[in-house]
Amino acid sequence: MSPGAILEAMRELLATLDEWGTSDPLMALATVIRTAGSTPRSAGARLLVSRDGRMAGSVSGGCLESAVIQEAQATLAGEAPPRILRYGISDELGWEVGLACGGSVEIFVETLRWDGSDPALVAVREAVRAQQPVALLSVVAGEHVGARAAADGEVRLVGTLGDRAAEPAALAAAAGHLTSALPGIEEVSGLSLFVDPIVAEPQLVIVGAVEIAIHLARLAKTAGYRVVVIDPRRTFLTEERIPDADLLVPRWPDEALAGLALGPRDAAVCLAHDPKFEDPALGILLRSRVGYVGAIGSRSTHAKRVNRLQQQGLDALATSRIHSPIGLDLGAATPREIALAILAEVVAARRGRPGGSLAAAAPTMRP
Repeated sequence: MSPGAILEAMRELLATLDEWGTSDPLMALATVIRTAGSTPRSAGARLLVSRDGRMAGSVSGGCLESAVIQEAQATLAGEAPPRILRYGISDELGWEVGLACGGSVEIFVETLRWDGSDPALVAVREAVRAQQPVALLSVVAGEHVGARAAADGEVRLVGTLGDRAAEPAALAAAAGHLTSALPGIEEVSGLSLFVDPIVAEPQLVIVGAVEIAIHLARLAKTAGYRVVVIDPRRTFLTEERIPDADLLVPRWPDEALAGLALGPRDAAVCLAHDPKFEDPALGILLRSRVGYVGAIGSRSTHAKRVNRLQQQGLDALATSRIHSPIGLDLGAATPREIALAILAEVVAARRGRPGGSLAAAAPTMRP
């Protein structure tokens, strides 16, 4: 599920909480916290259950809902504490929900009270309504199981996890998940935390409406990015040429970038191959919190670029942030292939990976 879809799902859940909470604020929430193999829903999927039997959302696409609802009702009745449910999805159930083979899933069931008394839930509600990033941290095992807190985009904690000493490490974990937009389990100072980031789509800003930009915008949009293309040349910057961009900004890059809020999850690439476009843009980008900065050009072109930027007051640490030559080494030759190589490096940088061959990489476990 893309970050945009996650955000929209949370908006729908909040609307349901507001509606149901007027008659009964106590509800049960089941959340997929870990999967292995083929499963119908990924980590972060939720099922909300009311005491009168209503349900919203899904944790399995249908094959586990009945069992999870029974567990949720038992939790609401006080017959069971917050806990992790573990299910193996058989091959037969896998086929029922469109999977070729089975897997396993862990689902955390807890209660919540939607009456404004839980500061973490209030913080999540306000952040989503304001379209600001937020992470919900839930203790899913151990002494403080059921405790929850929220971490906002400035990485401040709202609520309590039951152990103050663990909070700095928990905040650091939340910052990583807010950047990646991927939920997962973190073992932090003796606490087993499920960290669930709720964020909008990352942005990809393209400076220069050249041919590569056309293909890069299309690929990035497919990958879940909000695409912004900047170029003062209105002849090049048209919806007909770049139909996949979310926003076309016909202004000089330094003027346009000043109006954009870019953070660690976002990326910006300079494709204009012209100092009068890229130098002012890079001057702003390298002083911002944007997570990836790339600029097209050969090594000799980049060396000249670095020299110009350092003469303008940027130090070596700042200019070292520029990825140039831009993109992963795919042997790209055509504009389409170059766009693919650029996006591959953008994604790898955001995920903190080197971008090598998966066959040569060490295996990793899904959160």
